[in-house]
Amino acid sequence: MVVMYTFFSDGFFGYGEPGNFKYFSLAHIIPIVLLIVAIFVTYKYKEKLRNWKYEQRFRYILSFIILFFEMAYYWRILYVGDEQGLNSLISKLPLQLCTWGAICSIYMLITKNKLLFSYNFFVTIIYSSAALLFPSVISKCGPTYFRYYQFFCEHALPIYATFYMMFVHGLKTDYKYIYIVIGIMLVHAFVAIKVNNAFPGTNFLYLQDASVQSFQGDNPINYLPKNQYLRALCLTGITLMLFNIEYFIYYKINNKKKS
Repeated sequence: MVVMYTFFSDGFFGYGEPGNFKYFSLAHIIPIVLLIVAIFVTYKYKEKLRNWKYEQRFRYILSFIILFFEMAYYWRILYVGDEQGLNSLISKLPLQLCTWGAICSIYMLITKNKLLFSYNFFVTIIYSSAALLFPSVISKCGPTYFRYYQFFCEHALPIYATFYMMFVHGLKTDYKYIYIVIGIMLVHAFVAIKVNNAFPGTNFLYLQDASVQSFQGDNPINYLPKNQYLRALCLTGITLMLFNIEYFIYYKINNKKKS
């Protein structure tokens, strides 16, 4: 028997209503524009930020804010339930790429670790950006719901943190990290498939068929093969291509600066 949690379920922290969020509406575009502006301003004033006496404190506060919005996702499920009204955390284990990106960004901001930066440079910038462009999981929650703010902060702040560390602290990555990160992602995918098979209704890494309830809106992944292993293989090929394109742009920009 499914227990329906109703605390705040009809209010700001609630489930939302179908169609409350529209793709490429102002509610969709404004958070993306704010992220781009924040990245631009950080690049423009990177020297001042680097020498700012509260710079370390700023990084710690940013890491705490990311942690808050990541944990808020689970707190909301415990009190309200997810978009289907289910309160089970089994189907919401921290196995999604964006969740790992958020966790890595928290430690990256504190430790300035190069591997964590490289993971965020490739995975977070690509996949969190994709989530911002195609936020299929919040089709029921626009600006009148907490889930809207939680989603955009959870995905946009780790992207900002990655650019911040690149511009302000000069963290860099190398081509070899493409294959290190791909290796980590393949292990991640293997674990996700096993968990998806063990717990019906889960859809970690969105490897399950689009009919699984995790999908509530349009998403390019819907058009990939339904078999989890084939879908993982397709995503690996797409990821490798995107990582190479991203690194090519990064390499060209860095070489242009040197010359």
